Amino acid sequence: MLLTVLRFNFASPHGDARTQSRLLSAALELAQWGESHGITSISVDEHHATGHGWSCNPILAAAMFLARTSTLIASVDCALGPLWNPVRLAEDIALVDNMSHGRLHTTVGLGYRTVEYESLRADFDRRGELMDNLLERMLSVWSGTNGDAGICTGTWTRPHPPLYVGGGARVTARRAARFRLPLSLADHLPEVAAYYRELCAQAGLTPFILMPGPVNHGMVYLHEDPERAWAELGEHILWEAVTYGGWSTDQRSLMHLPGVRTLDEVKASGRYRFLTPEELIAEIRDAGDYGPLVMHPLVGGMPIDEAWKSVQLLTDKVLPALG
Repeated sequence: MLLTVLRFNFASPHGDARTQSRLLSAALELAQWGESHGITSISVDEHHATGHGWSCNPILAAAMFLARTSTLIASVDCALGPLWNPVRLAEDIALVDNMSHGRLHTTVGLGYRTVEYESLRADFDRRGELMDNLLERMLSVWSGTNGDAGICTGTWTRPHPPLYVGGGARVTARRAARFRLPLSLADHLPEVAAYYRELCAQAGLTPFILMPGPVNHGMVYLHEDPERAWAELGEHILWEAVTYGGWSTDQRSLMHLPGVRTLDEVKASGRYRFLTPEELIAEIRDAGDYGPLVMHPLVGGMPIDEAWKSVQLLTDKVLPALG
């Protein structure tokens, strides 16, 4: 079964509250409608101090989607662990896990923007230590051990809700293995995955790795005329690519484009792509193991009617053709 993911961050160039309200409403409607037409998952993330309405609480955002659906998986990619109080995060995840019957999957990562740490009064230089403390306390709260009995009333998923350690470095692999948690890699990093497997073997653990495939299919948008779409709608994608790429010069992820400035550069990167339904069908059939199909329908404040057209082309033309 093809894993189909709708990604949402609710951001737009001007960060207007009313615009964000419309994007939020549209995202919830797209997810609810998409669930009944073959969409399997949604993805949300966390950023602070953007000025653009970027999703700042992925647990709350995921809960909104899960409350409106019954089978959809909500993937947090990712929560910025050191910026959370560990008891608060454990309790919030437990609440959503119980409400959704285990449909919340949370990856915690360090983050890389110093302004986010400054805005939440957290020490960027201690982020590794803060992450270790967070994971240790969250697992303790969920298990009711080490003096944490009675803090959390329990979780639907046992022994605890799905929790992944995210990142892209060897230290990420060490942290995941040390806390006996799955590893979620931000990019295709087979050397880090192999290191994690070695650590798991030494500890007698079964490795569990989430890793993008060797071919980065990027964010897909469906349109009957891709060239016209780039000309008429490309500004929304360009805004997000430039904004996101400007936050760091060395990050690796599904969509990060450090230093990108022009629409031609974005198109050439393959991280954001307009395709016709027929092109996508052929691509998936030829790929064998395609991996997740990620759509970002409201990117950069994309007009809501265009977002609907893209998603409906997926559900009405692509998914039926793939059986």
